[in-house]
Amino acid sequence: TPTHVVDRADKPADGGFIQSFFSTISSYTADDPPEPSEEELEYTLTTVDCIINCHIEDLLADATQMPPRATKDLTLALLEQLPQDSSPLVPTVKLERPAAPPKMNGQRQGSRGPAYDPSLLYVLELITVLAIRDDENFATVGELVADAIQNIVRNAVNIHSMVLARATFYLLLLLQKSADQDQSFVRAPVVLHMISSFSQPRLERAATLVLKGVSICIKESGSLRNEILNTPDFWSIIERVHALPAVSANVFNLLKAVVEDRALAVTGDNYEFVVGLLNSFANAGGAAAASQQHRESNGRRQQSQEHNPPKESEEIQRGQEAVYLVYQLTTRVPTLIEQSHLERNEAWITYWSPIFSCLRMQCENPHRAIRRRAFSCLQGALQSAELASTDHQEWTAIFAEVLFPLIERLLKPEVYQADPAGMSETRVAVAKLLCKIFLHYLVTLAEWDGMLETWYKILELMERLMGSGQGHGMEEEISESLKNILYFMKSDGYLVPPSSSAEAKDTSNMWHETWKRVDRFLPGMRKEIFSESPPQSKARPRQSTEKEAETPPPPPPPPPPTSAAEDPQHASA
Repeated sequence: TPTHVVDRADKPADGGFIQSFFSTISSYTADDPPEPSEEELEYTLTTVDCIINCHIEDLLADATQMPPRATKDLTLALLEQLPQDSSPLVPTVKLERPAAPPKMNGQRQGSRGPAYDPSLLYVLELITVLAIRDDENFATVGELVADAIQNIVRNAVNIHSMVLARATFYLLLLLQKSADQDQSFVRAPVVLHMISSFSQPRLERAATLVLKGVSICIKESGSLRNEILNTPDFWSIIERVHALPAVSANVFNLLKAVVEDRALAVTGDNYEFVVGLLNSFANAGGAAAASQQHRESNGRRQQSQEHNPPKESEEIQRGQEAVYLVYQLTTRVPTLIEQSHLERNEAWITYWSPIFSCLRMQCENPHRAIRRRAFSCLQGALQSAELASTDHQEWTAIFAEVLFPLIERLLKPEVYQADPAGMSETRVAVAKLLCKIFLHYLVTLAEWDGMLETWYKILELMERLMGSGQGHGMEEEISESLKNILYFMKSDGYLVPPSSSAEAKDTSNMWHETWKRVDRFLPGMRKEIFSESPPQSKARPRQSTEKEAETPPPPPPPPPPTSAAEDPQHASA
């Protein structure tokens, strides 16, 4: 049954200080309370005077100094005031007065769902303060308080969202204290599972306090921190609230601390969650930029600069930083693969593929600064010393799963229109990067059966880029990039004119297929690299020594100077 009834149809009777105190507070914390009467105002002023004269601060200070036995007695008395499992967790407010007329906007006055009960919140906070006051008190009443608050949180649907948020925060404080004392009556997976079971509206209302409590729990390295960061329910909670403006900055700072943690907080259990969330922050930065560009295109640039830039600039800044944090994870990949004991193919899909997928996606980001950062990081990741190996061929997916799809996406009109001027530069930069990466790994690729198919696909994409209408700049950059590859392939014996030698039969097919494609969009290239009557040189075997396979190939002869620098960043600037 309700602990109190607010009934303004009848004149309130004298019911003692505590009842008047909570009744007065409840009447003004309900949703859309009616205007107070003169009599209610008088009662309120009287209650305020009584509270002042009681010196509540002194009483609470004295309570926190009580000996453990007295603290336990007080805690037990307070626990008896909490609702039991057999009754609703929060009393409802009985309204027997005539219903108030609806608002002008059509919304009905009055509250829906559990009512806010300040007495419940008061008891929860006081018992938490008493429990975590010191180690002796926690050993005496900590388990009792933790069980009581867990019951409250477990039945979240029956309590007001404000009380639920505070109760969750208190439970996380108890969890942290329990870990410090090596107690097991509060367990992180259980607490996190209860929180992840909240409905989305309730979780969003509690998000600020949940993040605050979790941050306290993982502030210091230890078993609790590791347990939380490797619990799927924790990452489910973070994923559901990370986009909320009130907590997005806190979530990002948490992610940043995890990635940069010297204790190697990123593990095989949370790696996928971390990369996915960082990618979401980068996408949010692009969405903010796209929104700003749309407003500017409608002639409201001045208005947008006056009203919204702080929020959007923070999102864009986080987007750029998120991309770099993803790149930083490349240093953890070899260790994670070694610890996982996965097969090579599974290891690539699990650890390398998410990084390249994220960086490839952000190279299409509508915001130019994020896109440039992603391109720079992608270039660094593709040349990682730990990526390629002669022991396996999974790394060759950087062409079919990363670079080829990226160029095909950049050629799509809808991607280009997101930033026409900037996307033109990005196309040039990625085309040069593709040629650079192919040349960088050419010696190792020569041992791979898919080398020719990859080379022909590169030529196909170069032809499409030449025909994309980018003008003379694109043609010049692609011509110079291909020339670098062809010079090296000629000098190292990979591309030679056909001869009657039986061992050169394979090179004959490569020669004809290569020039059949190149001549379609660069008809003068063959004459520039080879004389009209090329010498019948014998092709060298493609087999490379172990030393050659481990050492990057020497740079090709320098091409004639052009206005574009070899640095891909220059092309995208």
